[in-house]
Amino acid sequence: MWKLALAFFGAAGAGVLAVVAVAGPQPNVTPAAPAFATSHEPPRVGKSPWNETFFPNVPVVTHDGRTLNFYDDLIRDKIVVVNFIYTSCSNICPLVTSRLALVKELLGERFGRDIFFVSITIDPVNDGPDVLRSYARTFRASPGWSFITGTPDNMEIIRTRLGERSDVKAEHRNDIMIGNDRTGTWGRDSAFTNTDILANTILGYDPKLIQPVAAPEAISPDVEAALTSLADQQGTYLFVKACSGCHSIGHGDIVGPDLAHLLARRDHAWLRRFLREPDRMRAERDPLTIELDQRYPGARMPNLGLSNSDIDDLFAYLARQDAALKSDASVSGVRSEKPNVSSH
Repeated sequence: MWKLALAFFGAAGAGVLAVVAVAGPQPNVTPAAPAFATSHEPPRVGKSPWNETFFPNVPVVTHDGRTLNFYDDLIRDKIVVVNFIYTSCSNICPLVTSRLALVKELLGERFGRDIFFVSITIDPVNDGPDVLRSYARTFRASPGWSFITGTPDNMEIIRTRLGERSDVKAEHRNDIMIGNDRTGTWGRDSAFTNTDILANTILGYDPKLIQPVAAPEAISPDVEAALTSLADQQGTYLFVKACSGCHSIGHGDIVGPDLAHLLARRDHAWLRRFLREPDRMRAERDPLTIELDQRYPGARMPNLGLSNSDIDDLFAYLARQDAALKSDASVSGVRSEKPNVSSH
């Protein structure tokens, strides 16, 4: 049941980078991949080799046309979240980017002032500044979030040094790096972590917010009941993890279309196939698929590896949302139900 979990969580490491005492990288030697812990424990401040001797300082170009030096202008003295994307990706890249957009909102005024995002293309030949600008606009990027490209040689240096060494674009790393250059503290996490937890993890890279790690507390009965309730609702968890970054239900278009009353608007057989194999329908030039791609060019539906039972669960969730919209319309206009725990 739900093969999607394998794609989302199997490839992305979680936890804090283990800070080790090693010599700076030698010429023409690829640094060893860092080790990771497996918790969301706040990072510990300490000496680290992850500084100007590690990060390349090669020129890059941002989506808004600025030429910057990678380390000096994007990493030095900042708390940053770094990920890899390419704009023609129709699988994980849009999902990761949409979830980072949700985290950005949770960071509030700290974003762009204390905390910055850097999304690095692994396809610099095709992803020039204009293409990245359109992509950034699709995902509601604001000042503080830089989508960067550059010469193939420089981008190869950056991605290799940061541990992205895949030979096939579709198999690139989809986890995120989080770090504080001032403290030399770096780690990796998954964009598919609960977004409230991920936002707090990022905030934890600020030494002013780091607290001693206390013994774990028991889950309160109220929280436990809420989590059980969420898990018991067919399709809720799947929608929250896979769909909510791009779609609302009754709140208008986000990255992709509003899904309010989707079951009434689309033929169910077509919708089931579209959810199961959108890439094949795209290759077959299905008219409605092409129309959606043209209307939402930055958010083409990815193949999520959904099973028939996954789709049944999503249909059940959408049906509940439609019922909620109908019952609420007379009170305060179109409004969808809110999950009863933190939803992302």
